[in-house]
Amino acid sequence: MKTNIKLLFIGIFAFMSFFSFSQDWSKIKLDPTKEQKFEPYLVFRHGSAGQDYQTWKANNKFQYVKEMWYFSESFYVKRNYSNEGATLNEEIIDISRFESNRKANEEAIVTLPGFKDVIVLLPTSKLIYKP
Repeated sequence: MKTNIKLLFIGIFAFMSFFSFSQDWSKIKLDPTKEQKFEPYLVFRHGSAGQDYQTWKANNKFQYVKEMWYFSESFYVKRNYSNEGATLNEEIIDISRFESNRKANEEAIVTLPGFKDVIVLLPTSKLIYKP
């Protein structure tokens, strides 16, 4: 009798697992322009621009997509936030440096001295990946 109950629960959980939701990383579409801009950050994290990085990228496709999304899409630049300063080139932004400014449920604004544009961090609740 105990064995039958165990088998019943195993069967129920196995059946439910077929219908459970999991994130399909293949549905995330990366912007090729942003991918080119932010790839140096992944190269730095995972080896040189040579074979080490290319091997990592080929062997870790889902991880690549998640990390690239983080470095290119977990923030945006709000232009002309102030009247004075230089225009911010988003390519210079290593977003991981500003992670401590990120808020749980609302966007956070990061101002950089000398720039008229600001970085707006998506809230943690909207991130699909955080290193």
